[in-house]
Amino acid sequence: MRLMSFGPSFSIPVRWSKKERSLGVPHARILATASLRLRLSRISDFGFRISRAGVFFCLFALLPLPRSSPAALPRHLVLALDGVAYRDMKALQEGVTYTDLGGRRFHRQAFHRGYFPVSRMISTFPSASDVAWTEILGDRPLPGYQRTYFNEAANSEIYQNGITTSMEYERQMTWQVTGGLLRTLGYVFPRTTFKYEVRELARNFLRATNCGDTFYALLRSPDDAQHLSADILAMLCTLDDNLQELRSRYRAGEGRELDILILSDHGNNHAGPATRVEIRSFLKAAGYHVTKSIQNPKDVVLPTAGIESWVEIHNAPGETEPLLRLLCHLQGVDVLTARCPDRDDQFIVMNFNGERALIDWRPAQNSFRYSPEKGDPINYRPVIEALSKNGRMDAEGFASADAWMSETFAHRYPLALERIARGHTRASLNPATILISLNNDYVHSSWFIKKGSEMVRFGGTHGALDDLNSNGILLSSSAPSHDTSANRVAALFKGFPGLRDYRAEEAGAEWISARTEALAAVPRSPIDQGCRALPRDRIYLRVWTPGFACVSSEAPLEITVKPARRFLPARIRREDPEPMSALEQRANLNLAVPRAAAPSCERLYAFPADLALDPQTLYLISGRTRDPNKATRIFKFGFWTDSRGLPVAD
Repeated sequence: MRLMSFGPSFSIPVRWSKKERSLGVPHARILATASLRLRLSRISDFGFRISRAGVFFCLFALLPLPRSSPAALPRHLVLALDGVAYRDMKALQEGVTYTDLGGRRFHRQAFHRGYFPVSRMISTFPSASDVAWTEILGDRPLPGYQRTYFNEAANSEIYQNGITTSMEYERQMTWQVTGGLLRTLGYVFPRTTFKYEVRELARNFLRATNCGDTFYALLRSPDDAQHLSADILAMLCTLDDNLQELRSRYRAGEGRELDILILSDHGNNHAGPATRVEIRSFLKAAGYHVTKSIQNPKDVVLPTAGIESWVEIHNAPGETEPLLRLLCHLQGVDVLTARCPDRDDQFIVMNFNGERALIDWRPAQNSFRYSPEKGDPINYRPVIEALSKNGRMDAEGFASADAWMSETFAHRYPLALERIARGHTRASLNPATILISLNNDYVHSSWFIKKGSEMVRFGGTHGALDDLNSNGILLSSSAPSHDTSANRVAALFKGFPGLRDYRAEEAGAEWISARTEALAAVPRSPIDQGCRALPRDRIYLRVWTPGFACVSSEAPLEITVKPARRFLPARIRREDPEPMSALEQRANLNLAVPRAAAPSCERLYAFPADLALDPQTLYLISGRTRDPNKATRIFKFGFWTDSRGLPVAD
């Protein structure tokens, strides 16, 4: 028996005779049609007679009608490509002939059909993914430059797994690869993972009929692939082919062009295998102690994750100048930067030759002055001369951030003054005292990670201040773009509207303060706006869950706080109650911001004055709401306290 289709979801069984089968399908269909007409006239066998026209009318009535107003796909696709360098995309648009690591010669060209010329997107300093994507989207700064960081208030180095944890910018994506296994595969089979990501991107986009006007997607594997010497030009050609197919399908289905914006967060130095900088033994030989907290003047904290071309150092303020003079002699150093002790508006720049300059910053005007004291560590004297000649520098030697930017896009250290100042103040809630930009022949990593990298063909890394590490991309299909920086991108694109509101879909909580929330360039909710009017010295618990829509605003939040293990646990959402220990404390919290001023999924609670916590201690907090029928757990997470015993807002 075969099925003869009468529409997308209705068919009539037809039996093919031996003669019909011998004629082949086309001829058999003709005979089947005639046979079907004959059989329809014999429906009287069921006890009644009906005309063939009536039968076809009934069949037609059963067919699904076409949608009069089908749900439209998003008009815009914003594609975040991790680690794609400006020089690679520029070469690819123009057409490039090269020999790969296997000795094969290729000519490749891509993103030259339907796209405007690529522009530079200058990254943060350090030029690392978490801080760069956070700044690009205008989010509140992260606790650290990376997921292993030093928390100054808690006076402790904090470790978080970079594969199993997610930052805010990742949760804001409409689509990304999720799950620790798939993320891990990116470091093992980067090209296969990349092809999977590209396929899934298109598949999920074509299903996105209810996510608003803009679809945000993050592809991680390009960065993984370049660390492992994969052919990034071939991968980008694959991406271009798939996007061209997606655009064609979109045009046919939607009757308009798909607007595509492609961004990357930083570049890649493509330096190949590099020497591990021996900073730990160097500091130890000089009498310093690399540790997890700063208890003595010679203690330094050296958070380390992955393989990087930069180093962050946290130290006692009185040791900053001696450390700078010492570290100039560390093999592998290119540029050193530091905050002047007890100053948030002055910074020191030195290089491996001991040359030194000062950067002065006027935050209110966002203007900078570069004052060489000994030599010219980043070769900015020609920039000063150009700005002065063009009348863009005032009598005191200050020029606006935009003026410095326009003169240094093509410099070896683009936008260095602004990026150094932000790197030591606003790129992280716990900025380093000293940042080291390494020579591209050197890397910073743990001994174990470096040995593991030697088992594969290492391709390069990023993080340093120079252009190879810092220059990402900005590429558009709808309008010409121009060179810009990570902290300016959100303003160019109206704050990236339509980012996924993960708080409306998930449950969770975090400690915040008005001071930290004010650092977000783009407030996205009434809670973000309301926090700026709160007292800056108070700590608040921000809680979100879709379940708040069913819970009265008068219902208190019940919290339980107890000492935790040394390492932060994963956030837990189980409903099972746990036995209370003697060290547990419980409290009921009431709203700090009226419900009318907050979305239904979010609420803000003040830290209770009667909750007594030990200073610089790791605690575990859980919270639940109680309605007349049951108590529902919303969150569970670990946090540190500061020297006053207050939760650290990070």
